[in-house]
Amino acid sequence: TEEWLAKYKDAATSIENRDKKLTAVAYEVETGLHIVGATAIEDKLQDGVPETISKLGKAGIKLWVLTGDKRETAIEIGYSTKVLSPKMHLTEVVDGPAQKVKTLIAMELMRHIKIGNLPAYQFSSLDHSEGSILKSIMWCFSVLGVWNRRCILAWNQFYLTQVKRMWLSKENYKFEMEDLEEQREADKRKADPRVQRRKVRQLAREIIKEFWSDPNNAHLKKADDNDETSVVSDDPPAVFERAKSARESLQSRRGRKSSEEPSAATIKKLALCNENIFDEEALSMRSYIPTSSTSKFDNRKRTIFERLFAVDKDVRHGQLVKHLNDDYNDALALDVEDQAGKEGIEEMLGVTEPGSPAHQTHFDPKSVRRGLILEGAALKHILNDPVLEEMLFAVASCSESVIACRVSPIQKALLLKMVRKYVEPTPTTLAIGDGANDVGMIQEAHVGIGISGLEGQQAVNSSDFAIAQFRYLEDLLLIHGRWNFMRMSKAVLFFFYKNAALVSTMMLYSVKCLHSGTTLYDSWVLSVFNFVGASLPVVFMAVFDRDLSRDYVMRNPEVYQSGPRKEHMSLRTFIRWVVICVVHVFTVYYFSAPPMQLGGGMTSAYKGLMGNFSSRRVVGDGEGGGIKIFGTTIFGNLVYVVTLKALLETRSIINGEFPTFTCKKGKGEGWPSRMGYTWVGVSWFSVLFYIWFLYMYQLIGRSGPSSFFPFVFVTEHLLNMRSITWVLSILAPTIAIIFDVTGKVYSNIFYPTQSQIHAEIEAQERKKNK
Repeated sequence: TEEWLAKYKDAATSIENRDKKLTAVAYEVETGLHIVGATAIEDKLQDGVPETISKLGKAGIKLWVLTGDKRETAIEIGYSTKVLSPKMHLTEVVDGPAQKVKTLIAMELMRHIKIGNLPAYQFSSLDHSEGSILKSIMWCFSVLGVWNRRCILAWNQFYLTQVKRMWLSKENYKFEMEDLEEQREADKRKADPRVQRRKVRQLAREIIKEFWSDPNNAHLKKADDNDETSVVSDDPPAVFERAKSARESLQSRRGRKSSEEPSAATIKKLALCNENIFDEEALSMRSYIPTSSTSKFDNRKRTIFERLFAVDKDVRHGQLVKHLNDDYNDALALDVEDQAGKEGIEEMLGVTEPGSPAHQTHFDPKSVRRGLILEGAALKHILNDPVLEEMLFAVASCSESVIACRVSPIQKALLLKMVRKYVEPTPTTLAIGDGANDVGMIQEAHVGIGISGLEGQQAVNSSDFAIAQFRYLEDLLLIHGRWNFMRMSKAVLFFFYKNAALVSTMMLYSVKCLHSGTTLYDSWVLSVFNFVGASLPVVFMAVFDRDLSRDYVMRNPEVYQSGPRKEHMSLRTFIRWVVICVVHVFTVYYFSAPPMQLGGGMTSAYKGLMGNFSSRRVVGDGEGGGIKIFGTTIFGNLVYVVTLKALLETRSIINGEFPTFTCKKGKGEGWPSRMGYTWVGVSWFSVLFYIWFLYMYQLIGRSGPSSFFPFVFVTEHLLNMRSITWVLSILAPTIAIIFDVTGKVYSNIFYPTQSQIHAEIEAQERKKNK
């Protein structure tokens, strides 16, 4: 034993070939042994992980797995969690020489370019430019945006280096400079993305040529490979010569000559005549011609309103049943025995879509599902180089699943940062982990989630949310995340709407007072608008509102796409709110102000009108020519309209249970769960509170001279003695809401969103199950 320990000590302290010497010493002692037993730590998946990942994938969430396990273990985990599928083609970027790793990424990039997965990197996109007037106008706006961003960056740099530096520490100053440099690089990419893409493609071509020019790699090349027809080559394919010969042959038959170049469809048809289902000449040719496909939809059937105001992309791009081609519609209208099936109809009419069974008569490489496996040791050759990073990300973006194994904590953070850097528009990233090695990744992501488990609380302490098991991520994202985004979007738009409506009525009145600055509303009445102006109903909506039930969302996870598709918050949604705000403002003002002008607020009765039975209690009759009554009438109508708008925007009205308060036992939960929050917010905390405030306001004014004194007797004249106040409070809000309801009905019928369609399907299911 002492002799073996001496050998082990010599091997452990050896400078050269230490691993080999340790292995040889281990072989000496590990002989003649009989295994009695073994102990191990069980490391298995939590319950519900495969199902959760499958639903997240159906919801359109792209999943990257960053793990410290070895490659074989990571791949097995990928199959067990359904991140990878048996039919998926895996590209493994393993550790090796820098040239080999870069060449593998470059070849994979060129392959995706040739087969059409990366149209932005094709020559047809890099060199082809449209000359339409609309694109010229958009180009002018983009140039103005570039100069605006550059001026802002220049000012930020001046402020940081000359002013802010005086109180920043060295570490904070360095961090600020690095952040500013990243913004400058991002601005360069946004200015003209084609410049960076040309660099990426040029570098990929140089890497591949350098690899094949090395004599040591000559044996890796197949004997039938030809650079002119290789899928990873940038040289023009020989099919163009065949196309040229075919063109000359056709011209000679017709007896005429033409200098016109062959069209893209002609070249494509000639290329596909090859018997080989994986024609590399055809693949290489795709990079030189603009991609065009015949669709079964007719864009000419789109209306101008669909293009401008439709929120849903399918409606806006003309991909509904009413947008189908006439020939395709007629074919679908045939009898069942006369139909050839959807695939047969598409093939007959020549409107097959990529990926459809009819389209796959010839093998389509784009239909192959791909996965990417990265090793941490191979990433060291790629990271920190902007061109190589974009090359890697372009390959990763074409893969359905990405697994990075043997990655360090810093590499996890860098990979996540790369996603935020190269995706346009910048995506919302989420990182989830359970150990200390996931802290950097969690802090780098927009949303960090820590799993409290056996590996400590470091991930939980550094995260935004903490969950006990991975399967709870399904509820957190698909249910609460979706509901919260929908609620917050409505709340933000509604608060903008109600404040804009308030200011707009004052702007309309400023025209009547010759812009003298006279305020339309009383200062104290104006100050309570943010409380009585449907504030609590909007708060209740932002807390309780649900457009789809929990069970329906769990059965149809694809409804989560309403967020990424910008159904709830987008420019077109904002324009809709602006339009309805303008309509409501003009309706409230011009259906309230003109009837009270030119004596419209005066009455002929001295007493006996409504509540004016005693002339000793109230001075005057139902007169209302003052600015206080005039402005408060309009203000009240605006409060009623805003409150009804909040009720109209609520998708799930909480009616509660009656009676809310009871002393009987066995009535279920307490009053907080039995209250009808929607109606309490609309009535008690909005309309009724506003009326109560008006009476309290004038009552306080009677106590003596103060800022409340000018409002004395205003409420009694306004509500107790003026019938026109109640007539206008019914007429103006009703007309305003009719405009709103009409617009919503028209939009839901002709321009429905996916959420609206699913809500109707759920309503039908609920009705059927009753």
